[in-house]
Amino acid sequence: NQDKIGLILFSDQIVKYIPPRKGRDSVMRLVREVLAAEDDAKGGTDITEALKFLNGVQKRRAVVFLVSDFLGRGDCEKMLRATARHHDMVCVPVSDPAERELPDVGLVELEDPETGDLVLVDTSSAAVRRRFAAQASEETEELKRFFLKTGIDTLTIATDRPYIDEVRGLFKRRARKR
Repeated sequence: NQDKIGLILFSDQIVKYIPPRKGRDSVMRLVREVLAAEDDAKGGTDITEALKFLNGVQKRRAVVFLVSDFLGRGDCEKMLRATARHHDMVCVPVSDPAERELPDVGLVELEDPETGDLVLVDTSSAAVRRRFAAQASEETEELKRFFLKTGIDTLTIATDRPYIDEVRGLFKRRARKR
């Protein structure tokens, strides 16, 4: 549609900002930046600061897709609501099956992606696997309640299934609202 498209990559700080531009070259640059940025975005997550940055640089109303696992969201509800009042906001929580259940593979050292802390886990224990799955399920439900409370559109993506049906569903829901 020749719409402008931009990018803000963030962790606990702004990693990369590419102002919105039109054209195929701009889109291809964004794709390259996202693919190359994996190692640059280490550390915690600060959604509030990323949204403050967005609101500071993007004065005109825009469609904003906030893609995150939302595990380190902290206290971002107020800033999410403020951003959603100014922009057309869609939150895109991304999950991975490995974050929902542990395989039975014995002793495993796991790293907290937010803090870098390491912990040794005995995945051969059925009780440990059940507790892990229960905690993951509770976090998923909490995230659902969080988004219902904010009233912001969501597009839930999982790494173990195609995302196209979810994208279609989002646009159908949004078309019905109008």
